[in-house]
Amino acid sequence: MASITVFVANGTHKGQKIDVKAKKFVWVNVGQGTIKTYSDYEVEIDGKISILGYNGDLNIHLQLTDQSPTAPKGPCVLQLNTYVDENAKYETTKGMLTVYATLGGKEQNISILQCNNGEQTECKLFGHVNQTVHLDPSS
Repeated sequence: MASITVFVANGTHKGQKIDVKAKKFVWVNVGQGTIKTYSDYEVEIDGKISILGYNGDLNIHLQLTDQSPTAPKGPCVLQLNTYVDENAKYETTKGMLTVYATLGGKEQNISILQCNNGEQTECKLFGHVNQTVHLDPSS
């Protein structure tokens, strides 16, 4: 089912603060952000991150442009900071939403799924950058 809300942490809402965590022997906080937009077909997060030698903005905006709750795959738009792919594609499989995009001329894909009993959202980046982070509601 192609509704973003199915693949992110339970209780996620607009205005929510999140911690961005990466695993370096243990899960550590590498950034923070705020959910600016959140609906069945769109999510936007603005924040700051310090990971893999990058220290700066973290701006993510994903729109499922077909807005079809039953579609297993379709078109979408993915923005990561200043890079945008207006011709990205998404696919849903086994409780996971995967976006296939080209950002800055490089293939960058992201899989989004619930983790830790639905309390966090896991984002697996693969392609040009390979990294897994968890989005955890701030305390």
